[in-house]
Amino acid sequence: MSEKLTILPHEYPDTSHMILEDDAPLDSFINEKQQRLLTTVFYSGAEIPINVPFIVAANVGLFSHIRDSGIVPDVFLSLNIIGEKEWWERNVRSYLFWEFGKPPDVVIEIVSPTPGNELGTKLTDYAQLRIPYYVVYDPLQKLSETVLQVFQLQFNSYIPKNDAWFTNVNLGLTLWNGRFENINGTWLRWCDADGNVIKTGDEIAAEKDVQIKQALLLAVEMGLKFKFADEYMEILSEISAINDVKLLERIIAQIPQVSSMDELRKLYSE
Repeated sequence: MSEKLTILPHEYPDTSHMILEDDAPLDSFINEKQQRLLTTVFYSGAEIPINVPFIVAANVGLFSHIRDSGIVPDVFLSLNIIGEKEWWERNVRSYLFWEFGKPPDVVIEIVSPTPGNELGTKLTDYAQLRIPYYVVYDPLQKLSETVLQVFQLQFNSYIPKNDAWFTNVNLGLTLWNGRFENINGTWLRWCDADGNVIKTGDEIAAEKDVQIKQALLLAVEMGLKFKFADEYMEILSEISAINDVKLLERIIAQIPQVSSMDELRKLYSE
């Protein structure tokens, strides 16, 4: 976990002359989705194994001191940070170390088709900022054959880490093959100690919807079998293709009242 700073509020420097925002980031759709997957999971109702306040952000500048020109990681995670109520205030629109009291705990760089010194100056810069963990995700293998490289701060420099588990954060990173926002591919995702990905709120909701549908289809099958005996299989296959939970509930309610399967079909074929 990154170290707390000891500067007092009345000692905060004047930042009026500093360029804290310049709208410079220019990313591809895939990089933008990857950044969003790594950040929104924390704010989407997912079950995050962190019991302290935190901030996760993408493309937000880090400034360690008043003369610092800043560095902008693709993603960072900072623990024991309480989000500010007045986000429009200039002093908290960027991550000023003296305002938030500490450097982030993890920074992630996603290598684009045009590499940005992720294993050069940035490696040195993040170490100087005293950030405990630095991750370089290179999906296109622009820097080396290694897709995921993790570094841990030791004294004043980084040393390679042979895994992607961050003990003091109680989170890790893993490569996951799957579908995110209608795109199939390999994605970098947060995971627990067993390597299980932290599911987004949408994924959790989708799983619950599947469970609800399975329970409703079981109720439909039992009702049809009781009402129409062995003839129910034909219509059951049609109803199984329905994803509308409310419609399935209507079908269940109507089964005892209909006199034929054709009458029941009218509920979902109109």
